[in-house]
Amino acid sequence: MIQIDILLATFNGETFLREQWDSLLGQSYTNWRLIIRDDGSSDHSVEMIREFKRQNPEKILFDDEDCQSKGACGNFSCLLGKSTSDYIMLCDQDDVWRPDKVSKTIELMKSIEQKYGHDKPILIHTDLRIVDEQLQPIFSSLLKYQHLSPHSGSQMHRLLTQNIATGCTMMINRPLLKLATPIPKKAIMHDWWLALIAALFGKISFLDESTILYRQHHKNCVGAKRWGIGRMVFQIQHFEAACKAMLHTMEQAKAILELYRDQIPPAMHAMINAYADLPRMSKMNRIKTVFKYRFFRQGMLRTAGFLVCLTMLSRSRH
Repeated sequence: MIQIDILLATFNGETFLREQWDSLLGQSYTNWRLIIRDDGSSDHSVEMIREFKRQNPEKILFDDEDCQSKGACGNFSCLLGKSTSDYIMLCDQDDVWRPDKVSKTIELMKSIEQKYGHDKPILIHTDLRIVDEQLQPIFSSLLKYQHLSPHSGSQMHRLLTQNIATGCTMMINRPLLKLATPIPKKAIMHDWWLALIAALFGKISFLDESTILYRQHHKNCVGAKRWGIGRMVFQIQHFEAACKAMLHTMEQAKAILELYRDQIPPAMHAMINAYADLPRMSKMNRIKTVFKYRFFRQGMLRTAGFLVCLTMLSRSRH
């Protein structure tokens, strides 16, 4: 049985850590190691982790001297650097894993590697069941809740504009870890960056099951936001923030070009470069480029909002 590294990022998570820990202990696949990094918690998270480690020393790797605050993306980037296994899973502190999450994910990973080769960078992700703080059901599928398709969303021209893979559902193999890390500062989030690099150089595969109880509470870093007219109105009311977020996706694309320029196939390079260069184009050329490469977000409302932000941008002179 292959050992899997599970990377757990914690920050002021004392309320839910015990339930997450118990769900890991309840996995049907037992050959895993938990690598934990705390991001400067001010509650009792570190004390709880020390107690978990005392009770299960062979299962946990935790360096309580490494607690400098780096944010969610930086925390996971550090954790990825500590992993030594061939297969790596990402874990949030406030969810609950279903007992067969690890076993079903590694089974799909092995199947994809068998098909494409063990040297191919591969990312597996799954759906999530949305629950409230007390784990009471809200919706059976995060992707359906947000009207997202994991299959069309994993294509590179879509991923540049919008992430489809949730980090806490992911398993990646070592070829992807080696290629995608260290995660650059221009990356929006660790999971989005991993998905982009997997789509560019390897394979993304989706396990169509909700393997996690995805807990929603007031401290969620990202959380499940239902898409619809109400969400669209919210983004219109916060138009400046929406445009800033859109520009960040183009900076992220620029980071891909900077890091992998000599490795990217010419056609893919032209597409990524076009996306990164959108702010420097005239409004007319922006729209032409979006339609040429199909830089569309999922759903008409999301795409309409994206196009409105593009047309309202002042042309960058940098």
